Amino acid sequence: MRTRDGLFRATALSLAFPFLLLGWAPGICAESDGGVEVELAVDPEVEQLEDWGEQAAQLIREWHPRLVNLLPSEGFAPPQKVFLRIKHSAEGVGATSGNRISISSGWIEKHPEDFGLVIHELVHVVQRYPRGKPMWVTEGIADYLRWAIYEGKSAERFPRPKATRGYEKGYQVMGGFLLWLETGRNPGIVGTLNAAMREGTYEAKLFTTEDGRTLDDWWAEYVGLSTKGVKAG
Repeated sequence: MRTRDGLFRATALSLAFPFLLLGWAPGICAESDGGVEVELAVDPEVEQLEDWGEQAAQLIREWHPRLVNLLPSEGFAPPQKVFLRIKHSAEGVGATSGNRISISSGWIEKHPEDFGLVIHELVHVVQRYPRGKPMWVTEGIADYLRWAIYEGKSAERFPRPKATRGYEKGYQVMGGFLLWLETGRNPGIVGTLNAAMREGTYEAKLFTTEDGRTLDDWWAEYVGLSTKGVKAG
């Protein structure tokens, strides 16, 4: 199992996937180590993945307090119990609803080294955004924390589609953009976005800096585009 320590800066999200898709079932209660409690459930058809599930549960215990510190906002109280299910399924990767994470057994069997997906889903548990929109911000923050903070991926290794408003692709595209902004151009932007997303007050002008540069101005510099006639969403 991989974990990474170091200096962290960031902010947040709480993505809601339909609870029925998770099909939760009773499971094994993992020890909390005095912090967040993790309850692990492994579908009987894939009981051979229990060791993987235990490693994932330990990762949640280690990273839950770190993510809470990275995604603070006034008056926010994070969930202190996380349900983790290893679901017998050949489809999908992972999904989160509230404090319940479900991961596809098929994905684990094909990518047993991918514990980073647990971090991505755990970010959604911590984010707790009431609406989660715009989705590209929600998923961008999750992938920023997963790939830049946990995985230690450098800015040059993130995809940079040379397209107008390409940031709306979210995930790694937005994650890399956030890393680039945080490390010099607009430090603190992740925290600003996180607080606004929790309060339901997101607007594009949150990206605007004191010199008047807007979201689309920053994106254009990031990928080398002209923003003439473009309006940020």
